[in-house]
Amino acid sequence: MSNQQPHITCHSGRFYFESAPNPQTEIPNVYLLPIRIPSKMLAALQVENKPAKRYIALTYQATNCYVEHIYGAHTDSFWVYSAYVDHFAVALHLIGCDLGSDDSYPVYGLLFDQQQNQIWLGPYRHIKAFLEKWRDYAYPQPILTPEQREKIEQNFQEFLEELRQNPDKFPPLSAQEFGELIQIRMKEQEEAILAITEYLDQYLPEALSLAERRLNAAKNNEEHQVMRSLTSLIYRLKQQQN
Repeated sequence: MSNQQPHITCHSGRFYFESAPNPQTEIPNVYLLPIRIPSKMLAALQVENKPAKRYIALTYQATNCYVEHIYGAHTDSFWVYSAYVDHFAVALHLIGCDLGSDDSYPVYGLLFDQQQNQIWLGPYRHIKAFLEKWRDYAYPQPILTPEQREKIEQNFQEFLEELRQNPDKFPPLSAQEFGELIQIRMKEQEEAILAITEYLDQYLPEALSLAERRLNAAKNNEEHQVMRSLTSLIYRLKQQQN
């Protein structure tokens, strides 16, 4: 359960306590992966570990890794994403769960809880709805008067006008600066991929044992698609180990 303190609201002089939404109660058929969040992974996907970004959804969209939180979304490194979802210890739990591809919208998604250091797997549309509910709970939109809304819009327009009038105030990066940033990002991604792989490797013996038990169960139940997926995963893992 969430450690988030419940809201206290007051209606007509009476106080009400509202429990924080959490994946277990809000996402149908959600599954908790028996794996913690690898170090450096979310940082490499440009996500800070801050209360406002406690929950992070991860799928594959727009021909790339797709990262979502309550403030928006962005595409990011496919290689970091692949290092995680294609690792045997994780891929075992994703059999039959489409996280999205170049040709398909995600049916399932991964939800990272930075506060609890947990990773949930669940239907993507419900994960999206959960993020919206979490945003409204933890960071509700303030009630603004028409005058306040007008002032905010005025300030924004003034900012845009300043950019148009003074383009040199925010100069673009030079080719050298841009190249240096790219080199830094590539190094961060390489370090993250190494950290992700080393971390997940410790789960391999347990994951292989689980995969073999599931394979036997699939054979008994004649679940041919599951059998093929598990057999392929186990074969690739043993090839790598050899």
